[in-house]
Amino acid sequence: MNTMKKMSFFALAAGLILALAACGGFVYTTVGGTVTGLGSGTTSGGQLVLIDTAGYKQALTVDGPFSFKVASNADYNITVGSQPAQVNCTVANGSGHMSSDAAVTNISVKCVPKVPVTVTLSGLTAGAVTLYNNFNTNVNVDKLILSTNGAATFAFYIPSGQTYAVTVGAQPPAQTCTVQNGTGTVDNSNLTGANNVLVKCIASVPVAVTLTGLGSGKTVTIADNGTDLLYLSANGKFTFANSIVDGQTYAVTVTTQPAGQTCTVTGGAGTALLSNLTGASNIAINCVNN
Repeated sequence: MNTMKKMSFFALAAGLILALAACGGFVYTTVGGTVTGLGSGTTSGGQLVLIDTAGYKQALTVDGPFSFKVASNADYNITVGSQPAQVNCTVANGSGHMSSDAAVTNISVKCVPKVPVTVTLSGLTAGAVTLYNNFNTNVNVDKLILSTNGAATFAFYIPSGQTYAVTVGAQPPAQTCTVQNGTGTVDNSNLTGANNVLVKCIASVPVAVTLTGLGSGKTVTIADNGTDLLYLSANGKFTFANSIVDGQTYAVTVTTQPAGQTCTVTGGAGTALLSNLTGASNIAINCVNN
């Protein structure tokens, strides 16, 4: 009797195991394929991150095979989680449903070159200029901080057909830098098309204010020409980030008064002159209690 019970128990257990295997409980297989165009060794386009339905990731830096482990009856969806810097990769045959424990090997990930965006800087005499590419988009916001003249390339290359827009994020002291040929659409058939961005810097007039009378723990906001802002919480002399091109005007105003005080500007408007650099630096702001 005991022997029969043991046989029945083992038969039931075996049946449960087979049932679990049949529904994917214990049987796993792989889905994968091949990456091409990413490169190898010194020609690598950077790190490609692939991600599967469960959120597992694989980081790849060279061409070749890849695979993810999945249940034999599961859905799968392989996507690009992070693009390499120098190539753009797309996935073909990346999604489907497993109907057996046979491996899927036909997923194709193809990478094509992106286009570098190169700037040539001239006229910089001191400090550094900060440049952005695509600052106001969600696509590869990139930054260059340059302290020497010459050519420099943004770290993130741009996929063919997308746009680039180079702007100045921060000016060097006592200079104004402007961008020429800073926008366009990149094209894989013309990799040098985005290499004609010019950034030229010229001497300009710094605008400085001397603040007095500001109470302890208080803050006043000062603007030059309505856009260049200083947030001041202590008395002293302060210079705006953007200098003014020779012959252009400056206009310093108080945009936000400190609590319980009123601050007034003296000598806050005029014309910037390289022949009189101190003219825009004698602006006085005095704060008094209400």
